[in-house]
Amino acid sequence: MVATPGGSVPLRRASLALGACVLALLAACASTPGSQRPLVSLSLPSTQINDATRLRWLERVSWGANASSDAHLAQRGLALWMRDQLNPRPAPLPPAAQAQIDAMAISHTPLDQLVIGLEAQRKAADALPDEDQKKAARQAYQQQLNQLAREAQTRFLLRALYSPNQLQEQMTWFWMNHFNVNLRKDNIRAMVGDYEENAIRPHALGKFRDLLGATLHHPAMLRYLDNAQNAANRINENYARELMELHTLGVGSGYSQGDVQELARVLTGVGVTSAPLDAPPPNIRPAVRADGLLFVLRERPTDVPFALKDAEVVHPEPRHLLPQLPG
Repeated sequence: MVATPGGSVPLRRASLALGACVLALLAACASTPGSQRPLVSLSLPSTQINDATRLRWLERVSWGANASSDAHLAQRGLALWMRDQLNPRPAPLPPAAQAQIDAMAISHTPLDQLVIGLEAQRKAADALPDEDQKKAARQAYQQQLNQLAREAQTRFLLRALYSPNQLQEQMTWFWMNHFNVNLRKDNIRAMVGDYEENAIRPHALGKFRDLLGATLHHPAMLRYLDNAQNAANRINENYARELMELHTLGVGSGYSQGDVQELARVLTGVGVTSAPLDAPPPNIRPAVRADGLLFVLRERPTDVPFALKDAEVVHPEPRHLLPQLPG
């Protein structure tokens, strides 16, 4: 037993409650994202918890304890604080941090405009006849890509430091790593901010299926794992294999190379175009498109059907992702 100002709380009970937090997260992942998601709650001790137990909860659920977060948890009580974390609402950051985010290009320039503008910049650089000018222009293009990647990194850090929705920040980081993309490839540096903001973050506490679908429909993932080049007469299995091996089922789950090949066929035609917003949708020749559909960069992920919806080739709650409960 541990003495506390409001009584005593068994250490074993505190550990079980902390484990219940993980189970509540899994329950949250079975619900819908955003404001349509039902209220998620869990049963926790109503008695006041001691300093050490508060620290354990803050270290597990948030990005680390400090004086203000500890005081807030003590004031709200564990049950209400966890309810807030499991049901995050939009919350402004401190003015200086929010102003820094608002000034970023990734915060006020739509993804299609960023990508189309950068592609024009790249082509203009490649077309320069003078080698020195071409080199300088290409460096400027790379610097612009680097700047957009730094903005995404800085925005995430500011939110991790200052957002009261710490569990959402933790889960955004977790899923961003699980569905990772490589900044060194192609123009993904221009896309990663939107990838986090519109594919990962809205679903960080939502349905795994919705999260998987959002990553599938995002051009950053399609570029990274080469599905933009996947077509009936030149099947590329990279994304199909990673989707099964890493994103969902896991190694040793029973799928075969044949399953990978069939999934790659399902995903043919799920590609990317940087056509302007007012351009007609591009056509895909039947010889190129096996069983898939087309994703147009200018559309939001939610506007595009989920290619795997009817195939039922992925498990909605992959076992290899389940966290270990504290002992």
